[in-house]
Amino acid sequence: MVWDTDSTPISNRQFRKLRNRLLLLYFLIVVAILETFATAVYLLVTRDRNQQLDAHLRQVAASSAGTLEIIQHEYEELTSEDKYEGYVPVGTDGMPIPITLSQLMGKYKAESASQISASPLAASNQGVEWYNAQRRLIVRDGGLFLQTLLPSDIPRRGILMQSGNVRSFTQPAYAISTTTDTPSILGYVRVTESTVTLEAELRRLRWSLTVGVFVASGLAALGGVWLTHESLKPVLQSFNQLKQFTSDASHELRNPLSAIRASIAVMQSHPERVHPADTEKLISIASASAQMSQLVDDLLLLARMDRQIPDQPGWRRIDLDELLEDLVDFYHDKAEKSQISLKYQLISDAKVNGDAYQLHRLFTNLLTNALQYTPSGGTVTLSLQRIGSHVFVTIQDTGIGIAPEHLPYIFDRFWRADQARTQYESGSGLGLAIAKTIAQRHQGNITVKSKLGQGSSFCVKLPLAG
Repeated sequence: MVWDTDSTPISNRQFRKLRNRLLLLYFLIVVAILETFATAVYLLVTRDRNQQLDAHLRQVAASSAGTLEIIQHEYEELTSEDKYEGYVPVGTDGMPIPITLSQLMGKYKAESASQISASPLAASNQGVEWYNAQRRLIVRDGGLFLQTLLPSDIPRRGILMQSGNVRSFTQPAYAISTTTDTPSILGYVRVTESTVTLEAELRRLRWSLTVGVFVASGLAALGGVWLTHESLKPVLQSFNQLKQFTSDASHELRNPLSAIRASIAVMQSHPERVHPADTEKLISIASASAQMSQLVDDLLLLARMDRQIPDQPGWRRIDLDELLEDLVDFYHDKAEKSQISLKYQLISDAKVNGDAYQLHRLFTNLLTNALQYTPSGGTVTLSLQRIGSHVFVTIQDTGIGIAPEHLPYIFDRFWRADQARTQYESGSGLGLAIAKTIAQRHQGNITVKSKLGQGSSFCVKLPLAG
């Protein structure tokens, strides 16, 4: 399993990252709410306007169907009575051409339909067509008509259809027989209306909602910057106070601990002055004070690094291969005493910019950690590679390994694993936290791979010096 320390930032940059994450999250939530609201408004308005249009078509169709019987009667007079012969124009197929309502009713004052204005009674974006029972168009009115035949299957309640930007509703009309009391088909009525105006209205609505979302999102972003800044103020203040307390406490504890260690050293240098029964107690006190001093030094180092800004003026170009080779030489004897094989594979010309002391501390902590958790007969391998614009330092051991559920926490300060691993602990519990902080301050990171019972591999990635 692999764990990358980039996922757990601890430096002062965490507040900038936290602020940016909170601002981004706030902005995304606001945008999502606004978009949801705008979409809901658009869908509701669209549905409502379409329902209004459909209801209007049905209403016009119902009223027009009520006049079909009268219109058919008047039209039959034109085609059956001799006195109206020639009133209705005939098409090339020899069949009468559909006429308007004005022309139909003008038969009483004109000899030909052509003498009557064909001005429609309906609006130019609407149209009404009356068909006989044989589905032949006889009369129409308005300025918009479909150049298509009636649908083959028209239910009793009518049928809505959309053709391009024209909506139509076709409805059959029935006549009730006085003898059988059963309805018979009388004809059909088709009402059409253009949706151009409706679509233009919806486009304006979409544009208005889009602009509104952008404007509201911009205002929300500005408000979010201020709100996030104000929300993080107490957090940043508490964090700074905690860092200051850690630094002050660590600094104040150094002198008493130094005095205790000096006093114990003096007493141990004159064993004749110490009662034999107190010898073991002095050893325990010396060990505890040394561990406490190490803890204080580590806390002070972390506090100082938290306050400092990366890329300090004191940084310089460091030959990483020389630093690591000196480190291997220093730990060679310790590894031999523990019967651990310490191997290394280094390359030359691997220079990085940074603080020599901090980088030395980084790899010291990792190498100490590897030797500490590797049993006798095991192997610790240190390797240095150069890939692209980065160098990779890998410290691999054949130790006890780390459980997968513990990997996310091993770089936390003072974190301790289970008892199987705790039995090896003798440090301050800050070694890996310090290593991670140093790596991040040098624009790098630490990646961990580990398997229980097989060992661990810590890989430090650092940018090459420019």
